[in-house]
Amino acid sequence: MTEPFEAYLRTRDRMCALLLGATSDELARVVPACPAWTVHDLAAHVVSMPAALGAGRLPTGDVGAWIQELVDERRTTPVASMVEEWCGLDEALAALLSGPGGLLFADLAVHEHDARGALDRPDHAALEVDVLMPRTLAAFAGPLRDAGLGAIAVRDGERSWQSHDADPGWTLRVDPWVAVRALNSRRTVDEVRALPGEGDADRYVAILDGHLPLPAQSLGE
Repeated sequence: MTEPFEAYLRTRDRMCALLLGATSDELARVVPACPAWTVHDLAAHVVSMPAALGAGRLPTGDVGAWIQELVDERRTTPVASMVEEWCGLDEALAALLSGPGGLLFADLAVHEHDARGALDRPDHAALEVDVLMPRTLAAFAGPLRDAGLGAIAVRDGERSWQSHDADPGWTLRVDPWVAVRALNSRRTVDEVRALPGEGDADRYVAILDGHLPLPAQSLGE
């Protein structure tokens, strides 16, 4: 099995435990990081994406509309049934995660903590750091080069990562969980600017916002 696949399975196991342990009222809660969705909708999203892609069902128009269509199809499906479906997708997932569907892992890793926030079950250690951090940062390499900006670097004690082979223009001195949340637009502009580190954060805000729109309101994490 490939490293991303193993990391995905560990993340899925934690997500399944969260979902199966939630009450019906908790599953109906709105997810602050994805305010158009409830926790149940978020479960439908993380299950429906690999199911659709593994079956060759690709978006033919607006990707956002396609994602919402997949969620809507499972709106009344019990979480236990979705978990069972999800756990039966390993063959498709192994193929997807070794190819163009590799972004599924990062998507799930971020949504695990969106769900934890909605369910009041935070766990900053629940993160596949060695697999997730390089992939999170690498997503910015192209846009940073296009904008003529230096690399984004993350430093956490003796550990360090950066977006690409270039001098850092913005260095975050935060733990990986904070970095992943900030770089995946789970922080407001003011919160991004306030992160400890070096460099002109303002020059990088537009890059983060272009990757995923930054929220107008704090998630309170």
